[in-house]
Amino acid sequence: MGLTNYTLEKMGFEKIPEDIPIEARFHSLNLYEIRGITANCESVLQPEVLKRTTPEISASIGGSLNAVCQVLTGEDFAENEEEWLKEKKTTPPYLMVLTSLPNFAICKKGYWKNESGDITTHDCFTSSKAELVQLEKEKTTSFVTALSAGLSTPEHLVSFIPIAREVYGITPDNLTIHDFRFTGSAEMYVSKAFSIDEVVSGIEAALTASEKIHSKVGYFFDLAVRESDSLKKFLYYFLVIEIHTHQVFRGLDYPSSFSDVNNVPERIESAATSLLLTYQKDAKNLTHRFVWCSLLAWADITDEDISQFKLIKKLRDRIYHGEELDMNALPLNQAQKLALKILKGVFC
Repeated sequence: MGLTNYTLEKMGFEKIPEDIPIEARFHSLNLYEIRGITANCESVLQPEVLKRTTPEISASIGGSLNAVCQVLTGEDFAENEEEWLKEKKTTPPYLMVLTSLPNFAICKKGYWKNESGDITTHDCFTSSKAELVQLEKEKTTSFVTALSAGLSTPEHLVSFIPIAREVYGITPDNLTIHDFRFTGSAEMYVSKAFSIDEVVSGIEAALTASEKIHSKVGYFFDLAVRESDSLKKFLYYFLVIEIHTHQVFRGLDYPSSFSDVNNVPERIESAATSLLLTYQKDAKNLTHRFVWCSLLAWADITDEDISQFKLIKKLRDRIYHGEELDMNALPLNQAQKLALKILKGVFC
């Protein structure tokens, strides 16, 4: 049940005049704490140098969240950054992603409050916010997932932990409409130093590679990173692996791939290749498809990785069959690493 008109008026809201529609273009700022990159090198973490932009998103990295926000929006993120960081119990460095809708939206009726140039509205731009959420699912989560995959290695994980999200609109007169939502989490991690060239190339490569990642892959990876429940987190990571495997399998270039990996005698090359192609194309089993992708598309996947996949899938199957498992013993770190390792294939 929503707020009554009486309650809104007691809160200082007024009806929007019929002759003064509110027009605004909506944006979201997603702030991530970076785990796996040290923040002690100011020459590397320069937001103005690291900023990269596409039509839908802009992103940058830095040791100060206000410095990053200034580069992306021209405004500070927090009035008192030090106090905000203490309250949220977060530490630098940070990734900030600005996602923007292409068009202005208009609100012609409802309630609003205008305070010192900042407009607060009540239930006026619901459809625009829904569009923004969808754009984040399609573009933002894929980019952050790709960046994590691109900067991570089998020996060292780079994670982006969601810390805060702000949704706001900008009117043609440059007035601001605000909406806030915060989330947080905590876990152990190890950091290492990156050069500025590594970070820049990582961001640029991720922006390109994210276009090759299925939107549901980015969406479920983002859900996994945000989730605190071990069972849900494990299943989200498995969905990333499963969806990406099917996507890559469907896109395999069978003839050219087989010419590289099969030493078929020339005297029976046509018949033998046809037989192998039939076996490959007919693969429906997820494990078989994972192995075929490892053979033909994922050059870095090893026998150990395939064994890890089979273990993870077996646990998923046991969960689906209703078996009792120790949820605290689920291989969350291994599932995340395997997901990021196969996602590295989009950078090729």
